[in-house]
Amino acid sequence: MQRIQIKSGPKITDYQAYSSLKSTVEEFLNNAPDYAKALQGRTIWMVNSTAIGGGVAEMLPSQLRILRSQGVQIEWLVIETADSAFFNHTKRIHNAIHGSGSGDFSEEDRGVHEAVNRRNLPGALECIQDGDIVVIHDPQPMPLAGMLKEHRKVLTIWRCHIGLEESNEVTRGVWNYLRHYFKDYDRFVFSLEEYVLPELKENTSLIPPSIDPLSHKNRTLQMHKSVSIMVQAGILEPRGPQLYEDYSFQVRRVMPDGSFGSVNQEHPFDLIYRPVVTEISRWDRLKGFRELMEAFVHMKNKNEAENEPGSIAYKRIALSRLVLGGPDPQFVADDPEGKEVLDELIAYYKGLSPQMQQDVGLFLLPLDNPKENALIVNALQRCSRIVVQNSIQEGFGLTATEAMWKQTPVLVSGAAGLRFQVEDEKTGKINPDPADIPQLARTLEYMLNHPKELDKWAFNAQSRVVENFTLFSQIEAWLRLFQKLLKTPVS
Repeated sequence: MQRIQIKSGPKITDYQAYSSLKSTVEEFLNNAPDYAKALQGRTIWMVNSTAIGGGVAEMLPSQLRILRSQGVQIEWLVIETADSAFFNHTKRIHNAIHGSGSGDFSEEDRGVHEAVNRRNLPGALECIQDGDIVVIHDPQPMPLAGMLKEHRKVLTIWRCHIGLEESNEVTRGVWNYLRHYFKDYDRFVFSLEEYVLPELKENTSLIPPSIDPLSHKNRTLQMHKSVSIMVQAGILEPRGPQLYEDYSFQVRRVMPDGSFGSVNQEHPFDLIYRPVVTEISRWDRLKGFRELMEAFVHMKNKNEAENEPGSIAYKRIALSRLVLGGPDPQFVADDPEGKEVLDELIAYYKGLSPQMQQDVGLFLLPLDNPKENALIVNALQRCSRIVVQNSIQEGFGLTATEAMWKQTPVLVSGAAGLRFQVEDEKTGKINPDPADIPQLARTLEYMLNHPKELDKWAFNAQSRVVENFTLFSQIEAWLRLFQKLLKTPVS
């Protein structure tokens, strides 16, 4: 069990300095002291399976810093294991909750799941004391709550960040497997009402995820800073003096033959000179990468066949480029499924025409330095004409929230977590079926050819994020939940 140390970061006064955030922060500050008073003498423990990568690991540092500034004792633990069978098992759980794969889980699977948590128990017991509150995130450490309660008098919460709004044979199978652990929890937290099991409705709180507007992934970047980051990362060729050194690991791109090379090795990608459509996520079939690439190719071919060369509409589509970004496999050797998905995308890419290969960039983002990775994503989103999240299923989709905060127009699928965030043709565009290639292509074409509409949606989108999806609204929701759980009235 690893105890994660939180680095220094933005202070409350830094958030207050932004006029768009000021009222949200001040409302939080008015309420937080009373909630914090109810928690005196207790420690809140956040427990998950990784300190790097993924939405949970991104959200926790900022939340912990803000809560500590208000006098709340809160810590972060990460379970440790090198057992590939455990990661394969929990990835199957993740997919099954989204209705994908198989819902059949055996007692042998349970043995693998519980053995890793049992090995982490001694480290947890060294930290967690009677009276504390333990928040377990997602299925990986889910068995730990019952193990802890054999030794400590603690309150436990299970925070599930994923879900599917409909039930099928696969989801019923995985929930039957996980139901074994429900008795060990005093409260449950889901992102959306649609994800809550009927039997848990009376004991569940809804807390949507949120972003930290001042994190490296979301902080304001002026044009020259965005360009500088992309030069340092190897996405753009340097065309002048550099203030900072290149990053140790550069963004790589899939080459026409399927190998990996530098972004501009074959041809200049010219990212800042063209309308760019971008999707950044982990390599996962549920993210809809393949479908988006097919739709982009379909749009390009249709443009060549039907539109008048030389027209503005023709040029916008002809000049557009697609970026599909995900983790560089050299940094995620323990994700065999991610490599499979990337290999499938590479196979399709290799079959494209040479011109189409120039217009599509499969970008491999380094993960050696979390700050640099976050800045690369930030710069790519800010330099994109459209940020897409074409998920087949999506628990929430913070990549859409991030782009909305940056006033970059978003196109999302009709997955419940994305549909909850985006108001169609008000704060972005919803394309209901991510697998309907012709319709997705038409939606892309429409958006690229209606720049004033995009600008309006993007402007509205930032306001929606400020009002609903910043870390202050989420932190206050957690404080209300802790107070309710302790049954301590707030003065």
